[in-house]
Parts: sequence; C-alpha cells; structure tokens
Amino acid sequence: MTHSSFLAPLSEELGILHCHGADAEKFLQGQFSNDLTSLPSPGGQWSSYSTAKGRMIANFYLLRDDDGFWLLLSRDLTETVAERLRKFRLMAKVDIEDASATHALLALWGAGATEALGNPGGEDALARPHAGSVRNGARIVRLPWPEPSFLILASGDDIASWGEQLRARGAHEATGADWRLGSIRAGIAFINAATTEQVIPQELNLEVLGGISFTKGCYPGQEIVARSHYLGRLKNQCYRLRAHAPLAPGRAIFSAAMGEQSIGLVIQAAAVGDGSFEALAVVRAEDAEHSTLGLEAQGQVPLEKLELPYSLPLQKAAEAN
Repeated sequence: MTHSSFLAPLSEELGILHCHGADAEKFLQGQFSNDLTSLPSPGGQWSSYSTAKGRMIANFYLLRDDDGFWLLLSRDLTETVAERLRKFRLMAKVDIEDASATHALLALWGAGATEALGNPGGEDALARPHAGSVRNGARIVRLPWPEPSFLILASGDDIASWGEQLRARGAHEATGADWRLGSIRAGIAFINAATTEQVIPQELNLEVLGGISFTKGCYPGQEIVARSHYLGRLKNQCYRLRAHAPLAPGRAIFSAAMGEQSIGLVIQAAAVGDGSFEALAVVRAEDAEHSTLGLEAQGQVPLEKLELPYSLPLQKAAEAN
C-alpha cells in the first residue's frame, strides 16, 4: 500500500541564514541556546537567540554540514537576526549571509514521505529525528514530528530538480500554510516579527524539544533561562489551541478568571479548512489548566485546548519530582 506524502515550498514561511568561516562554531556557540559542539555534520537541532534579558529574538532550526551552519527561521526576522549577529562578531572570522535569494527550502511530510524521498545517504541515514544527509546538491534533515517529515535545502537549480523528482514519486502539492499547520500539530512554533522579544525559550517548550543546553558556556540570556530551569520559576508554557475565529501571531489571550488582563499570546496560527483555526500560544499555566480561555475578555470567542505530542515543561518537571 502506498501512503500519501505532501510537498510544499517554504519560501514565504522561512528565511535562510548561512554562517560559515574559521570561527563560526566558536562565535555561534556563544550566541545561541543550544550546544553546537555536539551537533554532528550533517545534522540539525532546535535553538534560539535571545536578548540579555532572556527574551527570544528568534528561534530556529539549525542545520550543520561541511559548508557551515544554516539557520532556518521566520522569513520576517532573517535580516534582523543577521544584522544583530554581525554587530557582535567583532574580530571573529565568520561570514553571516542571507541565503534566501540563492537557496530554497522544500518540506516533505506524511506517511509516505520516506518512500518518496528514496534512500539518500544510506538506509539508516535519516531514520532518527535531527539526522541529516547530503545528496545531489541538497541537505536533507529529518524533523522530530510524529509522522515522517523532512526539510530539503538546496540552491535554486537543485531545489527545482528535487521538486520534480518528488512529484514524480507521488508527492502531492501542498502550501507553506499546510506545513505550518502540521508544525503546530507537532508542537513547534516559530517566533516572528509580531512576537519577537516577548517570551523566553522555555515558554515555547524549547527545553522539552531539546533546544536548550544547560551545560554549555555563556550566551545572551543564559542567566534568565537557567534561573527558570533550576529554581522552578516557569509560569507560562506553550499550548495548542483551536478557535472558530481567526487567530494570528501576537493576538492576546484572556481567561474568565482574569477579566481584562491578558494571560497569553498567540505565537503561530493556521487555518484548518473547516472554518476553524489552530495555534500554538504561550499562556499562563494556571489559567490554561483551571480557567476558560478566550480571544476576548470575559470568555468571548472561546478557545479549546488540544493535545500535543509531548509532555509540557511543567508536566515533565512534576513527573521528575
């Protein structure tokens, strides 16, 4: 039986930063929340870039290969992150380039995605989440979604060839918005221009997703991140929600218990197709667990809480104690 797979260009969803040079690893290790020294080549990991106060400027998927590091992040934050990294590189030998014009991303997902992809790099090369492979001009990495899901990064000419091959193998055309909905259902949201510098990494569940190292050296915001982890001060976490009204990044969330005071905000949202919308939103856990949530004060436009494919940060902390 042949299972379905879906193929979508991500040029409107994600931008691409290419960081390379003799000091690239050392420089980026001092900027990001995750440990680059343990990242294999090729391979990927979740990570984030924060202010000194621990607020995320952006989070991203970080792909490593022999050509350096590739940051896949919200398209509208690509230049913001590039400019900030260049500002702090000082004498470090590292080039930070916006590769969005020369390279492109394809997303391939669904029960038949592995079959459609073929066998790049060997039988087991892409069997595990975050595993990477380089083949025919493309860097391929497996995302940690519940169903087989891959990102394919290549130059413009090579990406066109990959698209043709995957369609010939039965991959169905989809859109970036379709992929975004899948990402939301996998519990993974990207900070964008509407939500930048508003939440800390743990509030987006990055600790659960393996996007934070607590054993590496210093980086901007580390003290705040470590304090929330070791002192148990995390009050907010990321929930999957549904509403029968438009949801958009940056939109405030309210609870019946708190009246006019907002208790969270939408990070990423997508239309479902039946008139409803799904979102990942950072919400105060006390309200999310014990009160009715809504898009307007006094519970108007109710929000339904949906399941995620992993345990929430506070839930995991309770299970560990």
